[in-house]
Amino acid sequence: MMRVTLILLLLATYIYAQEIKVNAEAITKAHNDLRKKYGSPALKYSESLENAAQKWAAKLQKDGCGMVHSHGKVGETGENLFWASAVKSANAKDAKGNWIWHSKLKKVKEKAVVQAWYDEVQWYDYATNSCEDGQMCGHYTQVIWNTTTKLGCAAMACDDHSQVWVCEYTTPGNIVMHYSSGKVESLKPY
Repeated sequence: MMRVTLILLLLATYIYAQEIKVNAEAITKAHNDLRKKYGSPALKYSESLENAAQKWAAKLQKDGCGMVHSHGKVGETGENLFWASAVKSANAKDAKGNWIWHSKLKKVKEKAVVQAWYDEVQWYDYATNSCEDGQMCGHYTQVIWNTTTKLGCAAMACDDHSQVWVCEYTTPGNIVMHYSSGKVESLKPY
């Protein structure tokens, strides 16, 4: 019985070690500090959105940590994804003279994740409400989207010590309106 308990404890420790605890206050503040520039209202943190983000982050981790959006599989939410590589180092060589590489989880701050999304601002043109050709700016617009009121985030460590971060948002941003007249209009973020 003691052996089974020990194995279960070790397994639980391994599973827990795969999750990266996102500081809800820090990630919310990072969003809200940037939203102030546009007059967008402050976001509130949502545990239900955190649960949705956790569900998707766990799925991404299980599938090898590719950057794939949920496309509504965790709810009617907006979504931002972030990936960070592992820190790799070598301090010894094997018998053939090849470096022996080690990797570990990089310390990533919530503010840096949100800033990476926000930095897409350089490719957004408000006049045309579009991204520069060949560039992404939808993460930026979701961060500052005026009608978004809540967010929840989660992160997972991958087998190779890289990591995936997921934030879910309600109401979602990047809305495209389809009218009965056939007109299609992309709403502006602010």
